[in-house]
Order: sequence, then C-alpha cells, then structure tokens
Amino acid sequence: MDALTEHLSSYVAGLAYDDIPADAVHGMKVRLVDSIGCAIGGQDGEPVAVARALAREAGAATPGRVWFTGERTTPELAAFANELMVRYLDFNDTYFALDGGHPSDTIAATLTLSDALGLNGRDALVAMVAGYEVFCGLGEVQKPSTKFIDHSLHVAVGSAAGASKALGLDAQRTAHAISIALTSNLALRISRDGKLSMWKAGSAANSAQAAVFAARLAERGMTGPEEPFYADSGLAGMLGARTPLPALGGASDRFHSSLSSIKAFPAQFNAQAAIWAALGLRERLQSRLPDRILVSSYRQAVTSSADPDKWRVHDRETADHSMPYVIAAALLDGEVTVRQFTDERIADPAVHDLMARVEVAEDPEMTARFPRAQAARIEAVAGGETYVVEIENSKGNAANPLSDEEVEAKFRALAGGVMGQEQVDALLSRLWAFEEDPSVPGIIDAMAL
Repeated sequence: MDALTEHLSSYVAGLAYDDIPADAVHGMKVRLVDSIGCAIGGQDGEPVAVARALAREAGAATPGRVWFTGERTTPELAAFANELMVRYLDFNDTYFALDGGHPSDTIAATLTLSDALGLNGRDALVAMVAGYEVFCGLGEVQKPSTKFIDHSLHVAVGSAAGASKALGLDAQRTAHAISIALTSNLALRISRDGKLSMWKAGSAANSAQAAVFAARLAERGMTGPEEPFYADSGLAGMLGARTPLPALGGASDRFHSSLSSIKAFPAQFNAQAAIWAALGLRERLQSRLPDRILVSSYRQAVTSSADPDKWRVHDRETADHSMPYVIAAALLDGEVTVRQFTDERIADPAVHDLMARVEVAEDPEMTARFPRAQAARIEAVAGGETYVVEIENSKGNAANPLSDEEVEAKFRALAGGVMGQEQVDALLSRLWAFEEDPSVPGIIDAMAL
C-alpha cells in the first residue's frame, strides 16, 4: 500500500479508547447528539421516503436497521437511509480546512454497523472518532474539489475508516477498505453547485453505504488497489501531486472531534454569519424592510451561495444554500428554522421580492482571513439611511462554539414535534453517556417513533 493508505489504516486499526482524551470523547458525544437531532428533523423528508422504500425491498443475514422505524435491511441500505436523514436538513456540523465538509457525515455508517454488530458505546465511539480523524485529516492536506470532485469523497474514506474500526479489522484489511472506498467514489461537485437536487444530501449518503460495503468486502478478503492515493493513475494523478501525510489525533496533535463547527441554522455554513448579521439588522430596522441590501463575505461564501441560481429558488435543496433566500427569510421572519423551508414559504412572493433587493460581493480582506475566520457584512439602505452590521465567527463557529445546553436545545427543538418529552429526555441521557452505554442496539431502540 502507498504511504498515505498505510498511515491512515495503521492509525485506525491501532486507535484505542484510552488514546482519546476527555475533551475529544465529549466533543464526539456533542456531535453525536447534534447529528441524531438532525436525523430526527430530517426523517420525514421526501428523499428519505425514497431511501426507506428501497431499503424495505432487501434483507440480510446480518441486518442493519433504519433509524426511527426499525426496518431491517442490508447494513449498506440502512447506512444510506440513516445518513440521508442526518444530512437532509443541512443542519449537521462543518469543518473548515483546505477542503472542508461535514465530518458527521461519517457517523451514520459507523453507528449503523455498530448497531448491527451489537457493539457497546465505548467501542462505537472509538470507531466514530476514527472516522472523524480520517475525514478531517484528509481535508487538511488535499483539496479534490479543485478538480471538480466533491468532498463526499472524504465521507467515503472517513466512513470506511469508521466502519473498519467497528468491524475490528486489522491494518491490512482496513487499508483495503479505504482503497476500495476511495477508488470507487469520486463524486462530482455538481451535486452541490447551481440548482440543487435531492442528491445534495444523497451524495454523502451514497458514500456512507459504499463505505460500509467496502469494509464488509475487505473483512471477507476483497483487496483494493495498492496505491489509491499515490499512483499516477490514482488520486495523485488527478490532483497533480501526492497528498502529504495528515496529522491525526494523538499525543502531539489534537483530536478533530471537538474542532468542527456546529450550525445554529439549517443552512449552508457559509451563510451562517450573514444570517446572524441579517437578524441583527432586523432589530435595528424595527420591522422596516430595506430598499437595498449589499452583502459582503469571503470568496467561498459568495461562489457557493450566491451564484445566479440562488436567486431562482423553488425547492428546499437550493433554498438552504441560497444566501439571498436565507437573508430575506431572516429579515421577514426574525428566525431561520425548518419552518422557513416549507414549500409554502419558499414560494411566497414576499420572500422573492426581498431577495431581488439583495446583492452579494466578495470582500478580499474577508477572503484573506478565511478559513481562520468566517465573516459577513450587510449594508442596507432603508428610508434614506444606511445601516451596517458585520459578524465574524458567529455563534456555532469552532472559535465561538455552541454550549452543550445550546446543542441540547437544538436537539429538543428538532425532536419536539415527533417525540414526547419523556422519550427525548431518556434518549438524551443515553447519548450524553454514550461511552458508558452497554448496548448501541438499545440506543437505537430508544430512538423508535
């Protein structure tokens, strides 16, 4: 195997619970609580219904379970449906690096297999941490999105790492699982550019199911290419350079499970600062609507959430990636929650009228500070007066994190409409004590609707 594959696989196979410091254990539990909350909020989404319908058609000797319904299917199809729920609302965590993304996209594959295998919470947590380390570590040293490859590639590799750890694979078989997942899942960036589709969430879910498949194949002896990263016909040939070895959590490096940003709003993270700025502007305007709104932010925010399609919003998938939409919703409603992404609200002429007044431009100084800082400034003209609100590292950013209480409040808000308070309390108690829980299947049982 090439040096990078060996580096990742030997790390994953050797990782033990005692290697993980208390802050990283707690950080992993925070992100688990957040992800399960997102899944509860997303479980009734239209693409999730498609995934569940497909899952019902398959069975397995070692079945995986679809969360909340308990339907039994193959571990791969269960991982697909479960990750689709985590991802659907675009509300799960974000990690900014050379190539960013959502490290919690690796949780579903690992937790689905942990349930199928009857693992305890401690072993499942180690597997989830392994997935985070590989996902975030790769994002710090390589940027496949410059070649039109989506960061779902890193979801596949990180999920394969977590799945391999859950299965107890040695370094050699873990390496083959990583190789199979990498070489077979070069997802295209178009999944989250322009006018978006259900596959915006489906791309990561597909990586999750492919990772479970890769790990289960490797467990049974399937081999993958020896040099998936470094061969001229591998990723290095596509990127034009060999990826250096990433730093992974250990004695001299912090674990990544406490370093990602957790969203305050169900929208693309690049728009989070702008939403906070819009809410601050609304307070100053005292219910007046501006005649002109100029938003300035860093280049990635502008290119990903303010291309022309983001003014032509007709569905949830595009709306939560549209800076003009979320700013208009914040100014009109004083909040950006799942309620702002109903079909009725998205079609509201009042929202589109205000969106037409929004202009978005890059601020080179903000671009220079990114990703150390994520900033946005709104200049609005109303009644002949100009109002300016600027936000840097808004609440939820890793530099300004949500507290445990705020993460729990987010969970309760998402779960409140479908679970009773007693069930929510019991589930949260188990998730916050996840590493002490004797049974992952018991936790999945506690999630039943």
